[in-house]
Amino acid sequence: MTEVVLTFDPSLGHLFHNFPLLSFLPCAPVRYVPGPIYRYLSLPDAPYDEYGRAVLAPYAIRKIEACLVKKSKLKVVVAHPRFVHHFIKSDTKIIGVNTMDPLGLGPLTLMFNNAGREKSWVTEEFEGLMRSIAVAKKNSGSRAKVLLGGSGEWEFEHRPWMIERLEIDYVVQGEMDDIIHLLFEQLIEGDIDKTMFMHGYKSTQFDSYGRPFIRYMKDGGGRFICRNPASKYRLPKISDIPTIVNPAISGQAEIMRGCGIDCDFCEVTTRPLRYYPPEKVAEEVMVNRRAGISNAWFVTDNQWAYMVKDPNFWPNKEEIFRLYRTVLGLDGVAHANPMHATLAPVAADPEAAMGVAKIVGAGPGRHIGVQIGLETGSDRLVLKHMVNKAKPLKVGVDGTWSEIVVEAQRVYNAAYWIPAYTIILGQEGETEEDSWDTIGLINYMMYENLLFTVTPMSLVNLGALRGTNVLTDVYGQLTPAQAALIYVCWRNTKRMAEAVAWRIGRDNLLMRLLTTSLLTYGARFWLDRIEKYLKRRGREYEKAIDRAKTYTSIKRMNSDFSQLRMRYKEMKAPAA
Repeated sequence: MTEVVLTFDPSLGHLFHNFPLLSFLPCAPVRYVPGPIYRYLSLPDAPYDEYGRAVLAPYAIRKIEACLVKKSKLKVVVAHPRFVHHFIKSDTKIIGVNTMDPLGLGPLTLMFNNAGREKSWVTEEFEGLMRSIAVAKKNSGSRAKVLLGGSGEWEFEHRPWMIERLEIDYVVQGEMDDIIHLLFEQLIEGDIDKTMFMHGYKSTQFDSYGRPFIRYMKDGGGRFICRNPASKYRLPKISDIPTIVNPAISGQAEIMRGCGIDCDFCEVTTRPLRYYPPEKVAEEVMVNRRAGISNAWFVTDNQWAYMVKDPNFWPNKEEIFRLYRTVLGLDGVAHANPMHATLAPVAADPEAAMGVAKIVGAGPGRHIGVQIGLETGSDRLVLKHMVNKAKPLKVGVDGTWSEIVVEAQRVYNAAYWIPAYTIILGQEGETEEDSWDTIGLINYMMYENLLFTVTPMSLVNLGALRGTNVLTDVYGQLTPAQAALIYVCWRNTKRMAEAVAWRIGRDNLLMRLLTTSLLTYGARFWLDRIEKYLKRRGREYEKAIDRAKTYTSIKRMNSDFSQLRMRYKEMKAPAA
């Protein structure tokens, strides 16, 4: 008897040849990425055992599993999405599905799919999973309640009719990995404790001065569930969050929650900062290690805020280094890297990035990949929407935002980090000049031959402005400067595919050759299509594209990359 069946969006279970950035592939449109190519680039799939249980699963679902295993008597299984129907029986009570972008409304998917007009692969696979669950319930006579959660739950606030269409009973919002067992038990019994949970979701309201603030909206239909904000069960402390009991995909292990930067469009900044001590991180790394995973991938939204004490966000290098030394000191752990980081702390204190690189042994054949929100090249937009992003530096005092970005980029490359940047189109108050500032910054870094990727995304407000200006019709409202910015981003993607795709691939020789060829051809093909599409829109767009090929808005800086590289080479690894 399996009372609780947990599974996950299939796109979260692909390993993409362990190739950096290919995990963005599910955002691509089905119409332009043929099925055979998508399925090849998605390989290998997360492994499963002879029964169809997931051997590796996304970190978020492992946290839910851990809570159920350690805090309840419910019988639970984490099913591989390909075989979830094998586990749904007449006595199944709860089916929990974890997802990140179920309806294709995430910032990058919107950008790739013409504001939702095209169907993305992530949506195609998610809908297929939900159909499989519905059929299995019908065939088995199961009356199990289907719950959906994860970082993509907000999308159903904007398309609530999809809840019924996909046969979902409840959409669960927020951090639940300390009390999810209580919610499951209460739903099985037929009623939820209203002092602990509520039918509702977060939304943005405005005060009499026009200032935004978050409040909880009650859901009259009863399909959304979140914590009751008045409950004694507030956001979990680190000590309340159980350690995973089974391994996570890519060796994921959480080191902190929250970010602290307070960009007004970002949901992560609404969570308070909390930190896992290195010893607790090590426990989860060893769970992964026992499954044969030798890499530790730190789940964080801002590595340089780990254990931060300074209100201006000077990185706490000693604690960051202690974390890496603790994990790299574990038997069989060969490498570690963060999921997300920021720019300004590295520009202010190069030894932070260099010290981590020395500890993990980064070098010409061993780069560190990290995702970073660059967002814009415009000082004006930084000061308007993300004033803390430049901390511990200050825009206008320590340089322009572009100068801070370039200095950090040089430090990262000198220490063998390759950042994957994202930028946002359509921020409130954005002008053509703001877009040209960003174009100038990207072009400058390209001409300096710095190694980075940059991906344009549509604005989706999920922070202090949650629920406002969502689902921007990017291509319907695209200005010539925004069009030029998208074009410049893809020029850099083509450059990087040709320059480093082969070097950073991890497959065998034949597979690396095939994957690199597909990526290089795909980047060239997509760039060509974008240029032709934009030129068809008129002379104004054609002129913007021509200008974008050479435009740069910042002067050549004095810092010397070769000196930074020499500084890294001569630096000793931070002592224990």
